[in-house]
Amino acid sequence: MLGTDIRGIMAEEEEVQRRQQALRSLVTMRARQLRESLDQRIKRARNGGDWTLLSKAECANLHKREKAHLRSQLEQLQVEQNRTRGKLSALKRAKARAQRIRAAEAAAERKRL
Repeated sequence: MLGTDIRGIMAEEEEVQRRQQALRSLVTMRARQLRESLDQRIKRARNGGDWTLLSKAECANLHKREKAHLRSQLEQLQVEQNRTRGKLSALKRAKARAQRIRAAEAAAERKRL
């Protein structure tokens, strides 16, 4: 990436911001699912047509496995969210640097004329 390619930096920054928003949404959704109680999960599953023939013990086992899976997904999403946050910060620094370089180049050009 060129140090003065502001348009490219801005496009990449917008993409990273969209990704960050999507990650934030996923993290929120997974955290909400983790807080769901067994009774709430059974009710939601049965309303959706799932778990209708399962005993409460089987539902509890499935719920426990789902929570473990959600916990691992949430950890992965948070790692990705931190990585995205760092990339966004780096892009903002690069954009500021590119703007300073362009301003210095423009000032130097004006002095020459």
